[in-house]
Amino acid sequence: MAGAEITVFEDGGVRVVKIGPMGPYGNNAYVVRDVGAGAAVLVDMPADEEPLLEAIAAEGGVQTVIATHWHPDHWMTYDAVRAATGAPVLVGSSEIRIPEERIDGRLEDGAEVRVGNARIGVIHTPGHTPGSISLRIGRALITGDTLFDGGPGKTSARGDLETIMASITSRLLPLPEETLVLPGHGTTTTIAASRSGVAAYQRHPKPTGFYGDVEWGD
Repeated sequence: MAGAEITVFEDGGVRVVKIGPMGPYGNNAYVVRDVGAGAAVLVDMPADEEPLLEAIAAEGGVQTVIATHWHPDHWMTYDAVRAATGAPVLVGSSEIRIPEERIDGRLEDGAEVRVGNARIGVIHTPGHTPGSISLRIGRALITGDTLFDGGPGKTSARGDLETIMASITSRLLPLPEETLVLPGHGTTTTIAASRSGVAAYQRHPKPTGFYGDVEWGD
């Protein structure tokens, strides 16, 4: 597939397909599939259209689309994805700035989305946006723009850095250390590596009220 790498993670009968980097912002999208049931969920809808639609077609059975948050780079292929799949689009219950006519449902913290016989657990992880969500599927965790390999997601207002760090430390780091962290941009990491990164950051944290880009080793 031109324009995007394809990486596959297998966990029992569940396959997670990472498509990316794609588009001008190097986004990743994910197809989560129960292989036996032939049912799948797509997470995020970034550019580029061609490799994303090819991946959807190759896996087949996309019954639901989940957007991790509202930022436009995660919605660039909304029309093409809806046309190709007819699948409902779900977002976090607290998310903002999405026209209601573009979504079909909202996901509360702790909700579960069925993928055949498997379940995707919804974790509310605000900070990057008010309604950002992370999604747990067995030994994998799709984090959107909340947690990256090397730092937290970018923040845009006073208080947001404290919020996103609380989301990471209280909601994500308690997961098993071998959990794969599959971010909305960049490379895959683990909860173990993220714990080490957060510990390094906490030795030299940003001042209260700081926002913007942060790397663990700053």
